[in-house]
Formats: sequence, structure tokens, C-alpha cells
Amino acid sequence: MRKQIKIMLAVLIFLLIVLAVIVVFRIRRPEEEKSGEKAPPVRTEEGKAPEEQDPAEEEEEEQAGEVPETEEAQAENAGEEPAEASPAQGNVQELTGRLEQLVSTEYTAGGSVAVCAGRADGSELAASGGGAMQAASLIKLYVAGTVYENYGTVSAQETYSGETESLLRSMITVSDNTACNTLVTRLGSGTAGNGMGLVNQYCASHGFSDTHMGRLMLQPNDADDNYTSVRDCCNFLKMALAGQLQGSDSILGYMNQQERRGKIPAGIPSGVTVGNKTGELDDVENDAAVVYAPGGTYVICAMSENLANPGAARQFIVRASGVVYEMMQ
Repeated sequence: MRKQIKIMLAVLIFLLIVLAVIVVFRIRRPEEEKSGEKAPPVRTEEGKAPEEQDPAEEEEEEQAGEVPETEEAQAENAGEEPAEASPAQGNVQELTGRLEQLVSTEYTAGGSVAVCAGRADGSELAASGGGAMQAASLIKLYVAGTVYENYGTVSAQETYSGETESLLRSMITVSDNTACNTLVTRLGSGTAGNGMGLVNQYCASHGFSDTHMGRLMLQPNDADDNYTSVRDCCNFLKMALAGQLQGSDSILGYMNQQERRGKIPAGIPSGVTVGNKTGELDDVENDAAVVYAPGGTYVICAMSENLANPGAARQFIVRASGVVYEMMQ
């Protein structure tokens, strides 16, 4: 009797085990059908399978594997439009390349040419060519800056009240050579050489290293001449726009009243404010300008010397001005 009971219990236990296996199999099979065939565990460098890793370690690995969002993605997530960098500010190389291409393919005036441009609030300038070149009347920008730094000395020699401002206005707006020579002579308290020395000190102190005044306007000097560069002119204008020079507002204001508008301003659409200062000799065509464009204020300077065809040089400056304007928008 006991033997029969033992047999029955053994059978019952066996049936219970079989039933449990069936139940477990039925529970696990749908999960496996959803996930597909189970891949063998991948071992980590530390030798542990992923199932064996500490949850804290898993969280650290997930954080370390995240790719940081770009500024554009962050702007999109915040609902903002990603800012586009202008060619002159965000990619100076692009503008430089365009200027170099323009010079190599469209400049036909002979001699040498240089063009420089940059955003008023940018730290870099794009340029093709450079170095010291004949300034012609571009030197008058630096004379004006020197006068404003030594205003008391110059104004004390006025023959009538307000004469200094009148001379400055004429020197910039119509490029009056006599006005320039008078101001330089008064800078030197009656000696033109001393006045030119002050202009050169002014240039050196402000970092205009390519700029030098070696003669009065239209007065020959076989030993010396007046020089500047497209970079010096652009930096001068940027500093004036930033209010870093004495008389900045007055100089820029007189440039806006400029009467000679056939070069850089001629390449800019009508309605856009442009302040400029030209410079010409028989074989020199120069212009430096501030362009208050809808896409942002920028500075530009073009210089050419030893010209075989001054008319072609003027047309090239107009063309370069238009190209820079388009790239700045």
C-alpha cells in the first residue's frame, strides 16, 4: 500500500513538473517571437556581459556615448533660426578668394592693385594684394585724425572762428589740397616738416604701419612720398566706426558728404549710404569707404598705382565694390 502511494506521489510530482515547464514555455515563447532570435551576450572590455554590468556604469556609458548637439540643433530645439555667418565675417577666405579671382580675371589697368574689405564689427579683413602703395589723397584721412588729436594747437592759429572745421570739411569732401597743406603746417606750428612728423607719429601710435607722409600735397619730393595700404585704410575706418579715434564722428560725417562718388559708391545700389575718401594722381586711382548696407556696415578700400589705363582702374574699383556688396548681404 505504501509503495503504491509513493508511486502515485512520484507520478503526481512528475506531472506537476511537466505542467510547470509547459506554462513557462508558453509565457516565454511570445516574448522570443517578438524579439526574434536571441543574440549571444557581447563581452565588454572589462570582461562582463551587459546583463552583469552595474546600472550606474550603464548610465555613465550612455552619457559618455551621447553626441553633443551642434549650435544649429540647439537653435532648432529652442525654436530659433540658426544664424548664418556672412562671407566676410564667417568665411574671410571665401571673400579673399573671390577678390583674388576678380583681380586675376578682370583687372586690365596695368601696374599694381590691392583690394581689402571687412565687417565693421569683424576681427579679420579679406584682401587681395597689399603693402604700402602711393596714398595720393588717402593720406588726408590720417591728417584729419592727427588734427583732431592736436586740435588745440591747430585751432589756436585760426584766422577766423571755425576755420579749422572748414579746412577739415574741404579737405575731405572735395579733397582740397591747400586745406590739407594748411592743416599740416599748423600742426607743426608753422613748419610743414614738423607737421608731417606729427602725422607719422600718429600713424605709428595707432598701428598704421604702412602709412607715411613724406611730402605736402602736389609738392614734389624726389626723396620721399606719401604711402598707405588698403589694410591701414580699412583699419582706420573700423577704428573710426568704433569711436576709437579722436574726431571719429566728424571724419565719418565729412566722408558721407563726399562729392567724388565715381568709384566705390558707384558700385553700390542707390539708397545705400556710403561715405568715402578718394585719391588720384596721373597714374594712381584709390578709394576708401564705409558702406552702411542693409546686411551690415562694412569697410572697403581699393588702391592702384603705376597705371597704364587709369580709366580701366576706376571701372575695376566700381566692379570690385559691387562684388563685395553682394557678398556682404
